[in-house]
Amino acid sequence: MPEKTVPPGNGGRLRTVVAAVVALAIAGGAQFAMERADNSWLLLVAAMVMAAVSIWSLAYRESIAWLLDYLYGLPGRMPRRAKVTAAGGVLLVLAASSAALYESAREAVCPQALEMRILTSPEGLQATREVAHEYARFTARGHDGCPAVYPYVYAAGTLATTGALTRQWADSKEQKPLEELGPRPDVWLPDSMLDVREVQEIAVKATLPSPLRTVTSIATSPIVLAGTAVPQTEGDATLSAVVAGLLDRSGAALSAADPEASTAGLLAADVYLHDASGEAVEAAVARRRAQIVADSTVAGTDEVSVLCAYLREGKAPPAVLTSLRTWRRFVSGRALGGAGCSSPRTPPEDLPAPVVLDSAPALDHPLVQFTWTGPGQRAAVEAFQAWLRGEDADAVLREAGLGEPDPACAGLNGNACVPRDPAETLDRYEQAKRPGRVLLAVDSSGSMAQPAGSRRTTRFAVAAQGVAAAAAQMGTRDEFGLWTFPIPDGRKTFELVGPAEGSARHRETVVGALRAVKPDGGTPLYATIQAGMRELGKVRGEGQIRAFVVLTDGENTGAKPGLKQTAAEVERIARDGVRLYVIATGEAECGDDGPLYQLTRAGRGGCLTAGAAEVPDTMTQLFKTLWSGE
Repeated sequence: MPEKTVPPGNGGRLRTVVAAVVALAIAGGAQFAMERADNSWLLLVAAMVMAAVSIWSLAYRESIAWLLDYLYGLPGRMPRRAKVTAAGGVLLVLAASSAALYESAREAVCPQALEMRILTSPEGLQATREVAHEYARFTARGHDGCPAVYPYVYAAGTLATTGALTRQWADSKEQKPLEELGPRPDVWLPDSMLDVREVQEIAVKATLPSPLRTVTSIATSPIVLAGTAVPQTEGDATLSAVVAGLLDRSGAALSAADPEASTAGLLAADVYLHDASGEAVEAAVARRRAQIVADSTVAGTDEVSVLCAYLREGKAPPAVLTSLRTWRRFVSGRALGGAGCSSPRTPPEDLPAPVVLDSAPALDHPLVQFTWTGPGQRAAVEAFQAWLRGEDADAVLREAGLGEPDPACAGLNGNACVPRDPAETLDRYEQAKRPGRVLLAVDSSGSMAQPAGSRRTTRFAVAAQGVAAAAAQMGTRDEFGLWTFPIPDGRKTFELVGPAEGSARHRETVVGALRAVKPDGGTPLYATIQAGMRELGKVRGEGQIRAFVVLTDGENTGAKPGLKQTAAEVERIARDGVRLYVIATGEAECGDDGPLYQLTRAGRGGCLTAGAAEVPDTMTQLFKTLWSGE
């Protein structure tokens, strides 16, 4: 029947060719789907479609030819206005299809961008990533959407960073920066000139050449008093005066980061350990204020984890000393970073404005270039610096919670943003902290014998290094005991070394005892936690911090006790002042609403996630917050 509709001559041959082209086009579409699909079922369907359509097209080429003849003659039967409309529609479809194809293929068209390695602080990681991402987008404008640089942003704590930078990222006996921290940076964005000053001082003491080429302040973020119970300010009051009035109230509460682990925490301590006139408070006053801060800070060593703990509870702090950068991110629901707050969260509503005073100390956010940077990387860093200090970055920095740079805070010395004597503030804080009675339980199950990441040592060996680092932070008034779990054959209790004051001999005993432990068996995590909390609950030392710290790489393997029963017991004992902390490594996680998070929340402590290489540093930072170090 279709053959009667075809025109004479070469039309039949043309129709055959067109039918074959149609079949090839359909087969090509199926082939494209096969190449792009990741799902095996989709691959199978695409292959079947390609085969079926190809066979159908060849078998029914006469019908397809009849349809083509009909469509060919359709324009002649259409009104002129309809023809114009149809032609315009076809052109729009072709233009949209071309644009979509170009966008999807643009990544393959763009040349390889230059990688710019940016080192920053853990507290500034999230904001720095956002700023660097916007800069990459800025460089793509006017260049067919192809960015000029690929920013790689990573973070490391001040203690690890300053030593590695001073040695120009070379290995030492204690540290392998390339393996433990990341690649040697092209640019450094610390929180404060205090960090830069530390590198300079270490280089001078070690008679090493300074790695610093240039230092430029790119933003500021003052320390503010924020929360639901912040007082109103009057006149020219200093932040120390406002905080002093707050702490003198009955039932006062004030959260802040640990000054030994956080620059923002150090600036906050400088505020609450000084009076309205800027003089250091007496020892008794310092001790009382430090205890208020310790009792009010639910969990965390830096300002991100302090505020994250409140977000995870769905509430705001009564009062907290933190940087304006991090507080703005808190109230706007932006990602803070750290365990549990790496994605946006819904913030509490109707929070009062923070107390922002010009006289308050501030993070001055320097940008540091290095002497080792080559010409190509140096040009990229300088272009990044010029953008940060130009008008194009103003809105981006404000969105990230950063204010304009202050000329008075641009120098290493005579910097108006930092304390006059940070070492004196740290000393006073050390003396003011309460002595600690800490019990540490180290997981010695069979999984701890596995390799620690890419390193040639085991997880348990890395944990032993962390115990040694933590023991080195003990003060003479502090007490420390060591457990391992499960209980091995030949031992009746979890206890490996009984609690004792932090003498040099006791520290050696703790470190030496772990060498005889061989990882084996399951993980009776819940039973260990209950036993440890009860053990600490038996002893009541006046003004003493009591904490049970557990290091584990896995989940509980015992049938009893269960999670609900353990959490209830932990919460009961925590009311008497015993806190629970967990350092999770390996397969263990501190995720939202997970078992470890639920237990540490009940124990008014915190859950810290640490990679294999991070265990010693994480333990050091945690124990510094628990012990006086005097």
